[in-house]
Amino acid sequence: MKADGSLSPYQVLQINKGKLFKKFSFSGKWQPSGEAYFPLKDRLGPTFTSCRLLSRTGKLLHYAAAWHEFPYEAKAELWISKDEHRLVRMLRRYPKGRSLQLPFAVALDVYDYDATAISSATQAPRPDPSCVDVNNAYRQDSRPPRYTINIYQVRDDGSLKPYQALRIDNDNTYTKYAFSDKWLTRGKAYFSIMDRMGPKFSSCKLLGEESSATGRLLHYAATWQTFPYTAAAELWVAKDSGRLMKTVRRYPDTGWQFPFAVALELYDYNPLQAALPGSQ
Repeated sequence: MKADGSLSPYQVLQINKGKLFKKFSFSGKWQPSGEAYFPLKDRLGPTFTSCRLLSRTGKLLHYAAAWHEFPYEAKAELWISKDEHRLVRMLRRYPKGRSLQLPFAVALDVYDYDATAISSATQAPRPDPSCVDVNNAYRQDSRPPRYTINIYQVRDDGSLKPYQALRIDNDNTYTKYAFSDKWLTRGKAYFSIMDRMGPKFSSCKLLGEESSATGRLLHYAATWQTFPYTAAAELWVAKDSGRLMKTVRRYPDTGWQFPFAVALELYDYNPLQAALPGSQ
C-alpha cells in the first residue's frame, strides 16, 4: 500500500491441497514453496497478541492486533467474516527503523476463497530440459572427496575482493570468511538441482567454447535461483571432466545473497588445497 492509499500488486499466494505456491507481480511464474503452514506461535511467541474488536460493519468484524512472525513485527488490522469466520483482509504496518518483511512498510493481504481461481500452479516443477549439461556439472557425481569453492566480490572495475571460502571434505561443508581465520561447520554438502522455487537452473544456453590453463571450457548462460534469491548466471564447465570450474552470478537491484551484486565462484579440486588445518 502506497502513502496515498493506492495499491500496487506485489505477490499472489495460492494454497491447493495443503501446498503453497507463490507468484510475484513482475513474473508469470509460479514458485512452489512447500507445505502451507499457518502457526499461531513461533519463536517470538504468539502470532497475534493484544487483539481488540474495533467495529462490526455488515458481515465483517474489524479487529486490531499486534502481529509477529520472527524476526518481524507489525501493527495489524484484520477483517473477519461474521458468518464463515474466515479472514477476509489483513493490513500490516511495519514500524520505522525495523526490518521489513517486504520491500515496503504497509502491506494489505486480500483473501479469495473461490476455488475456481486456483491456477495450474499445482503442477509439480521439473528440471529445465535446456539445462541437462549444466545440472550434471552442478551435481558433479565425479567430484573428489575434497575440494574448495572460493567466492569473490566482483567490483565495478572488474577487480576481485575475497569474501568467503567453502571447503567440502567427504560430504561435510566448512566455511571461512575473508575477515576471519576460523573455519565454521555448515553440515552436509548438498547440491540439489531443485528447490522450493523450482529448478536451480533454467533457460540454459551454450555461449561457446574457451581455452584455459586447465583445458577447454564450455561457457553457459542461465537463470540461477535458490530460495529466496535469483540471478543471471554464467558458468564454465570443463569439457573433458564435466566439472564446474567457475560461475558468475549477477543479482538484481534487490534481493542480494551477499553484500554485493556480482559474485564469482572459483572451484579448486586440488585436495591438498582443500584440507582443513590439522586434517592432512
